[in-house]
Amino acid sequence: MLKLTIGKLNIRLDGVEAGQVPENTLLFCSDFQEADLVYTFRFGENPAVGAYPVVYRAKDIVVFGKPGGLEARLLYMPDSHICYAYYEEISEKEINVYVNGAYREHLRIDTIFISLLALERHEARREAFILHCAYMDFGGKAILFSGPSGIGKSTHSGLWCAEYPDRARVLNGDKCLLTREDDGRILANGWPVCGSSGICQNEKREVAGIILLQQAMVNQFVEEKAIRNFKQVLAQTTVNYWNNRYTDSAMNFIEALLQRVGCGTYACNISREAVFTLYNELKGRKWIS
Repeated sequence: MLKLTIGKLNIRLDGVEAGQVPENTLLFCSDFQEADLVYTFRFGENPAVGAYPVVYRAKDIVVFGKPGGLEARLLYMPDSHICYAYYEEISEKEINVYVNGAYREHLRIDTIFISLLALERHEARREAFILHCAYMDFGGKAILFSGPSGIGKSTHSGLWCAEYPDRARVLNGDKCLLTREDDGRILANGWPVCGSSGICQNEKREVAGIILLQQAMVNQFVEEKAIRNFKQVLAQTTVNYWNNRYTDSAMNFIEALLQRVGCGTYACNISREAVFTLYNELKGRKWIS
């Protein structure tokens, strides 16, 4: 049995041991009395897949709707038709995960293991959402560099660490989990998947600002309309669009996020000058000190 705390969720994993899961997942090991979710792993068993209606289908996943708002999922290896797991919610708290025995060793891959837990769904129920970004601590606050893959998030945050080694540190090179506190503060939390960056820390910081990166020859902070910032942040947020409840919740969360946290577009090249220009801009806006 393993116990994990990820964001606002206390999770118990039965039927799986520490040596079977990714190292990054073990950073979130915890100890608590009451679990919010209990997953039971069953290796090599053939699940009794019910005749539930399909609510979403893609090349790597089929989502079924169950009575009472519950879900089941068939998970497929990328670029193949091989099913590696079946996920089924028995109740809002109890979940069975049937793993294809041939893919037992694949559980040590971050993305494969986390896909078995459908955490984006359960975090959304608690108004917590995954943002695609490089999550950087600067002076005790979070600066999040966001944008599509290949835009330079990890490279840019790495340059900040090189120029300000005593003040800047990357906590996750690919994602963070955003949560809202009772006092309205938005926190960036660690997430057990970090992409190719290899940088994964289980630490939380209050968010000072979100930088939406664009590639350009000239470094400049671009003033955008609020609706454009909203659309760009939404595009980089993991949302189960087949569930209207969670879609509405995500949109409400992002609206509140942008009212509380600074957000702007930075058109830049990847250089030391780009770091200095943005630093001066953020300091002038009092996002950092």
